[in-house]
Amino acid sequence: MAFGVYVHIPFCVRRCHYCDFVSFEGMGAGDKDGYVRALLSEVDLYMESMDLPAADSLYLGGGTPTCLTGAQLAALLEGLRRKLRWSPDPEWTVEANPGAVDAELLRRLRDLGVNRLSLGVQSFDPAMLRLLGRIHSARQVYEAAAQARRAGIERLSVDLMYGLPGQSLAHWETTLERALEMTAAPGHISLYELNLEPGTRMKRWYDRGLLPRTDPDMGYEQYALAIDRLAQAGYGHYEISNFAKPGYESRHNLLYWRRRPYLGAGAGASGYLNGIRYANTDDFSLYLRQVRAGEKPRASEERVTGKLAMAEMMFLGLRLRSGVSRKDFCGEFGQTPEAVYGEEIADLRGAGLLRENAEGYALTRKGLFVASDVMTRFV
Repeated sequence: MAFGVYVHIPFCVRRCHYCDFVSFEGMGAGDKDGYVRALLSEVDLYMESMDLPAADSLYLGGGTPTCLTGAQLAALLEGLRRKLRWSPDPEWTVEANPGAVDAELLRRLRDLGVNRLSLGVQSFDPAMLRLLGRIHSARQVYEAAAQARRAGIERLSVDLMYGLPGQSLAHWETTLERALEMTAAPGHISLYELNLEPGTRMKRWYDRGLLPRTDPDMGYEQYALAIDRLAQAGYGHYEISNFAKPGYESRHNLLYWRRRPYLGAGAGASGYLNGIRYANTDDFSLYLRQVRAGEKPRASEERVTGKLAMAEMMFLGLRLRSGVSRKDFCGEFGQTPEAVYGEEIADLRGAGLLRENAEGYALTRKGLFVASDVMTRFV
């Protein structure tokens, strides 16, 4: 069975105005050195307490992992390679801000085993980048992508955002075209609609009337445009928010949607091991103290069995365009999806939101646009 490792790096040069992830500004070299040591110690705690399978993916997310120095990243990646077992050809992904990488760092990452780079582009428009609080320019996006290719990192993914205040359909189309026209064209594109989360700077601006109200239909139109344009460009729509050229699908993220186990390490990280979903504390100091004391820094955990496991297979599986496999459902639970969710499936099919395929059930195109509402039927 596939197994992965997620490592959370909660450092940023500056927190983006829309971000509600666990991240911290202004941390010094000593804080980061101590955090890298704690990450490796946390991995030791798992290695000592359970027999982890060989991992075929590693994902360094954040925050901004490239806020670590080359030496810190080397200590972390070399430590992870040494401590864990790995499959012969693992996918190693690092998230990066285009404004926080250079050719030397990218070459070093490749030498350390990184073969996939995920660039947080979001937009190519200077005004939108300022609104979002991003620290990079469009020029730096092109430079980072080209430098990654020259360094030998062939698998490139970019994140783009739609549903932004003042973002017209034409503006969004230009964003897509600029991504597709990159000389170092990405094999993978992730699309995210802006959500104004509580506690973020943009949410406060919106509540004070400093941001324009967005047309709720605009997000649907932008998403529809992206589906069609990326299909024309040869990208397969393999998950609600993710598009990839053949063979460039994110191996690590597929673990999440297929409910495969993964080790999550770091402040604010989550994981899924031995049927238990857990989340680590997001308190930086507490995380360090607990790991140093030889304690797993979990803030919460939940055993996923029975009806909860069935619900997860449905709402996570439906994120994939291939959908939920009837064979897999029966194999795990000894019942068909229809036996457990017959009424829900019938209602959703009748509404044109769910379709039956050779494997089981998947969202229709109409269902993609109200996916969250569809998922709630199985919770």
